[in-house]
This record gives sequence, C-alpha cells and structure tokens, in this order.
Amino acid sequence: MIQKVLLTNSRGDIVLAASSRELDHRNEFWVDGTPTGWYGGFSMRGENEERLGHGSFPTPRTRSARTLEVKAKIKLDSWDHANYVKRQLSAALADGESGELTVEETGVPALTTVVERTGEVLTARTSPSAFTVSIPLTAPDPELYTPWRETYLHPAGAGVGFDFAPFSRGGVISFGTAVATDDWIWNDGNTASPPQFTVWSASPGFAIGVGDKRVTYPWPTFMDIPVTVDMAGAVTVGGVDQSHLLGERGWASVPPRSIESVHFSFLQGGTGWAIVRHRDINV
Repeated sequence: MIQKVLLTNSRGDIVLAASSRELDHRNEFWVDGTPTGWYGGFSMRGENEERLGHGSFPTPRTRSARTLEVKAKIKLDSWDHANYVKRQLSAALADGESGELTVEETGVPALTTVVERTGEVLTARTSPSAFTVSIPLTAPDPELYTPWRETYLHPAGAGVGFDFAPFSRGGVISFGTAVATDDWIWNDGNTASPPQFTVWSASPGFAIGVGDKRVTYPWPTFMDIPVTVDMAGAVTVGGVDQSHLLGERGWASVPPRSIESVHFSFLQGGTGWAIVRHRDINV
C-alpha cells in the first residue's frame, strides 16, 4: 500500500510532504504510519439531564474536534541539510493560522481537513543526517472531505429552438435537440453530504432540488451575479448572505453511500444554467 501525507500552511505552501515510497535517496521523507486520529480521533459531546428515576434523559450528541498527530522519518544528504529542515519544521503553522492536511492511501480517495497546530513540534536525531518529527494538530471540523465534483444542470427545454440555415448545423432547418435537465450526484462517504448549487441566470426566479426536496429563490437574477445555494442551509447572492429571500426551504443532503437526483428549473421562464458541486464526507 502506498500512502502519502501532505501538510500545507494558510498560503498553500508545503510544510511537510511524506510518503511510504521515497525514490530520492538524498531527500527521504518517510511517512511514519497513518496520522494518529485520522481514524477515530474525535469524541461525542453533550449533556444529559438526570431523571428522577434511573438513568437520564437522552439528548442529541455532537462531534468534538479531531485530535491528530503527524509523524515522519526524514533522512537527508548532510548534517547541515538536516538542521535546516528541522528548523523549518519547527515553524510549522507557527503563525497561528490554519493549514490543510491531506492523506492519500491506495484504493481510497484522498481526504482533506483544515487543521491548527496545538502543541510542540518534537524532533529526535537518529543519525547525523536523519531524524524523526512529530507535529500535533487539531481539526476544528472533524469531517474529512474529498475534492469537489462538478455537474452542469440546464432548465427544461435547453437546446431546443428554431435553427435557420445557414446558421444551423449541416445547413438545414432544425429545432435543435433537448439536453439533459437533471443528473445524479453521489456520496461514497460515511456521513451525510450537502451539495452546493451555483446558478448563473437571467430570470424572475428559480428552483433547485435534491431528490424530493426543493429550494426556491423567487426573486430576479442576473447573469453577472451568481446565486449560490448551499443545501446545508444558506444562500448567497454575489457573495452576500440572502437566505431570508428564500421561498421553499427543502434543505437536503446525500446520505452516506448513496446517490440522489438533482434538478434545476425556472419559476416563470428565463435563461441560464447551474453547477452543482458534491463530494464525499467521512468522519
């Protein structure tokens, strides 16, 4: 099994890149097992109210932050080079900003989470040009994400219209061909995944849906101002929260290890399209 671990800072610069297969014998960054806490790594929190009798009343529980530790074994070509790399790793996420941790393993999609450094970076020299390093991290959001996948959606009737020669294909009169107006999204993770819709349109309003749930935006839209509907429960117009303008609020997520249909339509005609983004989420 090949394993890769990548830690980047708030600017996207690489802090540590290690793998289980290193080919450059002058600069070997070996991953020392899966980061502690990548599997498991969080607890459930909540307060129960005591009953007058035995036990307590059940209450919903929420996940805590994820506690992580990244370990690596590093072998370089000289004492000076090893000292330089140790000094750089000592400053890992030391600006107090968040970074990203990505773990890739053979046979499964790469997963990423936002992390913060929460302790001391520990190093131990094992030879003049080699040492081990341990970086303690916390992921405030315990969920692990795959990269977004994107699907284009078109309203009913898109692609149909009178094409007059010589502007039509083949130089013949045509009424066009309808394009697909719905599609499927999926979630191969182990917890629910809300998709995000971004709509570019000129219309008096639109509706988007996941399965049998629907969200409507009954207000004028313009091609140069995108409307983003996050099915976790928010709408932004040109980057500004406008959730109070919604009509129907049928928020929906894709359950773990399942697929759902998605659709996009105008309330009273219009032109434009939508992009739906979806991804796997694991805990």
